[in-house]
This record gives sequence, C-alpha cells and structure tokens, in this order.
Amino acid sequence: MSTFSRLGGLLLAAALPLGAQAELPAERIEPSIHAELAAHTRHFAQQIYRVAGNVHSAVGWQLGNVVMIEAPEGLIIVDTGESVSESRKIMAEFRKLSDKPVKAVVYTHFHPDHINGVQAFVSREQVERGEVHIYAHETLLQNVVAQGALVGPILGVRSAYSFGSFLPASDQEGMNAGIGPLAKAEPSSFIAPTVTFGERLDTRIAGLDVQFLHVPSEAPDEIILYLPDNRVLISAEVDQGPTLPNIHTLRGTRFRDPVQWVESLDKLRAYRAEHMVPLHGRPVSGQDKVEEVLRMTRDGIAYIHDQTVRWMNKGLTPDELVEKVKLPPHLAGYTPYLREYYGTVKHSVRQIYNGYLGWFQGDPVALDPTPPRQQAERLIALAGGREKLLLEAGNAYLKGDYQWAAELAGYAIRVDHDDKLAREIKARSFRKLGYASMNINWRNWYLMSAMELEGKLDGDAIRQRSVEMREVFLSPDMVRSFTPQSFLQNWVTRIDPQKAGDLELTLGFSFPDVDEQWALEVRRGVAQLHKGIPEGTELRLSMDKRFMETLLTGEGGLVKGALLGDVKVEGNLLEIRRFLACFDFADEAFGLTLR
Repeated sequence: MSTFSRLGGLLLAAALPLGAQAELPAERIEPSIHAELAAHTRHFAQQIYRVAGNVHSAVGWQLGNVVMIEAPEGLIIVDTGESVSESRKIMAEFRKLSDKPVKAVVYTHFHPDHINGVQAFVSREQVERGEVHIYAHETLLQNVVAQGALVGPILGVRSAYSFGSFLPASDQEGMNAGIGPLAKAEPSSFIAPTVTFGERLDTRIAGLDVQFLHVPSEAPDEIILYLPDNRVLISAEVDQGPTLPNIHTLRGTRFRDPVQWVESLDKLRAYRAEHMVPLHGRPVSGQDKVEEVLRMTRDGIAYIHDQTVRWMNKGLTPDELVEKVKLPPHLAGYTPYLREYYGTVKHSVRQIYNGYLGWFQGDPVALDPTPPRQQAERLIALAGGREKLLLEAGNAYLKGDYQWAAELAGYAIRVDHDDKLAREIKARSFRKLGYASMNINWRNWYLMSAMELEGKLDGDAIRQRSVEMREVFLSPDMVRSFTPQSFLQNWVTRIDPQKAGDLELTLGFSFPDVDEQWALEVRRGVAQLHKGIPEGTELRLSMDKRFMETLLTGEGGLVKGALLGDVKVEGNLLEIRRFLACFDFADEAFGLTLR
C-alpha cells in the first residue's frame, strides 16, 4: 500500500463519524536515527584512554566514565559508573594496567551514573576498616537522600521516560545517550563518603598531591580534581562532554543556575591545564585545546542565559523566547561540544525563565484557567465536533505538521482517554518527531509517550519499571545512610489531609542504638517534625535504626515489628493506629502522557 493511500485512509477515517474504538489503516513507521546522532555513537567506542602517564579514563562501557589515577602507593578511582556489573568489566581492564591496591574513591557528584557502581572497586569492609577513603562534597549525602526519598516516586517514572527504559531493541539499536552509551539501569550499590569538604581541599592521597575544588554546575555538589604534578584536570560534569550541556534535565531537577555554571567553567580555565579528563566523553589534551573547549562551552551557556534574560526584560514569554534565542553559527556548529545531543537551547531557555520569574507569565487568564477537560470540550465544540477536529489533525499529519497534529489529537484524548483514533494520530506524530530528533532526551520522551498512547505501557509495567528505577536512586545500600531525621522528614509530605483533617496528635520515635529522639505532630492535615519528644507525649514507638532501614526498603512493617518485638509501643494502640492511618505511602501506577 502506498504512503498516499495509507494516509488517505487515515483522513477518510477521521472524516467519518466513527466511534471511539475506530481503527486506522495499518501504517508501519520504521525505526530510524537522526544521521548526526547515529554518527555520534562512534564517540563512545569502548577504550581506555591514557593521559599524562598515570591517568586512565574508561570511555564507552557506561553512561559515565570511570577514571583510574595511578599514584605511587595505590590507585584512586574517580566515579564508579551506574552499574556494578559493567564497572567490574572496567576494573578488569584497569587490572591489566596496574595491580596496586585501591586507596581512594572519589564521587564527583550525587547522580546515579557516578556513584552506583562503587562496590565493583571496593568493599564496605575495606572502607569501614579505613583501608580505603571515599571523598565527596559535604552535601552529597543529603542530595542522595533527597533524590531517593523525597521525590523518588515521580523521579523514577520520569527517568524511565528520559532514558527510554521501555523502548524495544529496534528503537535502541545503534543509539547512544548523548553523553555516553545507553545507560544500564541496575539497583545501586553505595558506600557513604568518609572524607568530605566544603569549598576546597588540598591533600595527598597514596603519595600523590591532589587538589579538590567545589564547582556547582550540572549538580550542586559537583567537585573536580586537579593533579599539579602533571597538570591534569578531571573536570567531572562541569564540562559535560561532547554535547551542549543539559542546563535543565527533562526528568526533573532543581534550578541549575547558568551564571554559577559559567563561573565554575572560568575557575577550570584558570588552572591552564595541559590535559582535561571529563566524566563523559573522551579526554582533551594540549593547553590550547583544553582552553578552547572550556571557553566555547562557557560561552555557549552564557549566550543562552544572557540572551534569554535580555529578551525577558523586553517582556517576552517562554513560547516567544524559544523562537528568539538561538545560538550563533560559531557556537551552534562547535562539534561535538555544543551540538544538541543532550541539552537543547529551547528547554534551557524555558528553565532560565522559570528560574528567575516562576510559572506566571503575566496574563491573568493563567491565574485560574478553565480546567483542562472542560477547556478541551469547549474547543472541540468550537471546532465543530470530534470528527472535524480529528480530520484537521489528520490533515496536519499528512502535511508533516506533526506537532500540530499531536496538539489537536490531544484535545480529544483529554475528553476521552480511550479515544483510539486520537491516540493513534498522536502516537504516530510522536514517532515521526522522535525518529527525526537529534536530541536523545526529546527522542526518548516522544517514543515512550507513543508507546503509552499505543497501549504498550500498562499499569503493571509502569509500576514495575518505576520500582526498578527507584532502586537506581534508592537501594538498600543507600538506605543505610539515612538518618532517623531523613526517614521521618519523608512522612511530612505523605500526610493525607482527608484522613487527618480533624486530628491533633503527636507520636514520639526513639532510636536507642543511635541515641536519637524525634516526634511527629499532626495538626489537622499538617505534619511537623520535632527534634526530641515533647514532655507529656503519651504515644511512643521505640526501634533500632537498623529496623528503621527495613521499613524504608519495604522488608519490614511497624505492625509486624511490634508483634515480633522489634518495635516497642507505649500508649493507646488504637490512637497509634489512627495516627499512622493519616499517612499515604501507597505507590501509584501512572503514565505521563495520557491526561
């Protein structure tokens, strides 16, 4: 069947008064990759790069690189990858180069692709015995906790979309992740840092001088290493590697301040290093080349920020800004470091606007808008009904205007999530947009959303993958690093006001093995955490921190713990049960596209 007849059939189907279960003629959209993105995959061919004699960077095994520094008295491992199994392969390659013992591990920041593979290189026992030290910024641990506990459920689902976790092999063949090969999601391993610092640390590790510097940029706790003996700069993700930096990540993150990022890049330039070893992509050698990469990267970020702010100050809104702010040719064409494989100018611009001004753009119509479903119903009526709306969506699809086709079909879906014809138009449009995208994040979101629209992501699959992705951010090893405070602080955002609307009650928590006491107070739908247990508190639970960890991993439960003696209870059991019932710890299965 020709393309014309297939799509002509689509238009005919849209033009007829079809029911919600109508089907479109079959059309096979073959998986493809943007040519430049496909060529970019070669950048991440597996190789151990040797730099300045004693620094070795393993590129191509995982999303993030692992770096081995050979010091006189042992090895320093910088970042550990996202996968223990793949990191073991890297360690086997390193062992071909040196049989020295590992003396230190460095976490350059808290993201999973930089810390999750640690137990491929060292054991917890080695660290506990003091044989190996783990270096990190002083805020890394609190960032790990916030990432895994506070927003773990939504971050798990959004990360699955960003990384294309459900995509079939046909959609991933020959692909890369923009900053490295495709990520290999595994439950994380983790060992807490033993040596932390604030702004700067000059030290000697295994007989080698090492300078650490805090350089907030892609992550708030980002640190770099400089080896003065051979002028090697290990730049972490201040230089994000062979791509336009991801000034904002679509999976969700706190504001990444571009001004701060530019300042950090200028601090790296001040070293005038002879070699630069990023934690994504290949090393760069030669002082002039290192300076060029750093300067161009900082200029790219600065340009996007400065021009966004310039036009913000002339009243432009995000939808207008993304059409106005574009990199000039000398920056946009700086391959590969400013090409839009991972970050994009458009989604960076939106983040900058929101970071400075928030969501409100100045038109009061947005203060209390018509609810989405009601708005869709009215617009469909204005268009002359569902059939005419989908006819126009089909026309847009035929003309290659896939964005408009998806937007129009989206109104019908908002009114009826089961509108099969609308879902198929939108899904096909997303596949066309995804396969044409050079940006890996955009591609994955388009294709994952298409799968959701096509009914290929059911609730059980989403729930299971969400659990798997959460284990990337929050594993039993990470739970060991939770304090009683971080455990209970998570309860505050779990309060259900419908169940706690008339309750005023306080429950005390004692953790005798770590000599800590805390109390949760519920006041009519609001929960507050207090340090210490207020005098007169009648309801109390006492447990060891180790049992608390089983609650976080789902292995234990308070009722079971009370029956088995792991939890000691004081006070009226019915009142304690009433208190606990006010909190919502249920995990929901949800998609992100069907709204």
